[in-house]
Amino acid sequence: MDESGLIAIFKLGSRDHMGALLQEGHVFMNPVSYFAGLEDGSPRSDPNEGTGYCRNADGATLQMQDHGEWHTLGTLSGAIRFHDDALKTANLYCLHARTRRDYGTVFELNWLSFGDFYVLFLDANEFLRRLKEAAAEAGHQLVYGMVDYVDRRSYTGRMGVFRKFSEHAAEREFRAAVLPGTGQPLSLRLGDLSDIAIMRSTNERLRLDPKTPPGNSVAPAGPMPSD
Repeated sequence: MDESGLIAIFKLGSRDHMGALLQEGHVFMNPVSYFAGLEDGSPRSDPNEGTGYCRNADGATLQMQDHGEWHTLGTLSGAIRFHDDALKTANLYCLHARTRRDYGTVFELNWLSFGDFYVLFLDANEFLRRLKEAAAEAGHQLVYGMVDYVDRRSYTGRMGVFRKFSEHAAEREFRAAVLPGTGQPLSLRLGDLSDIAIMRSTNERLRLDPKTPPGNSVAPAGPMPSD
């Protein structure tokens, strides 16, 4: 997704958790190993979290030479994924993003099944500034940005915490990551966020409309880890 077109980020969850986020600025960040270990039935489950590199092998064939002729023994399917143990300790904060292409489109957030309530950051830049500051005060480095989605059937290259397979593309994720992380759940407290955020139900029908002239969008994401 085009980060320059980012206009809104939402955090979804239970009433209690979203209330704590709005009123106390409680940001709870699980490690990568948590998401990789969730059962398949959980909407937050992704066994491929922590993948460091993907090598596409779909369609490759194994040939054997016999009396000068080559014969196919089998066809490979899927991608070979190499997990990076160093990524397991990274702490993640996962949000849902909307971009300029969503202007005028009616949508609901409940179909994501991430919770019955959402917090919308009316000033996303200020939220990210406070989050980065809180992480630094706790002795951690925080980076953030859009998740890039790649097709496992054709992609070969680095993965990391800001790249996922395209079956998750509908989640349209914006995430913050503490690197190298703690390997354990991490709680940060930013203080009351009601001056820059609102909390509502995910059952509501929503629409984003531009100002005339267009208002400011969220600034491009902070420094990203190099691939």
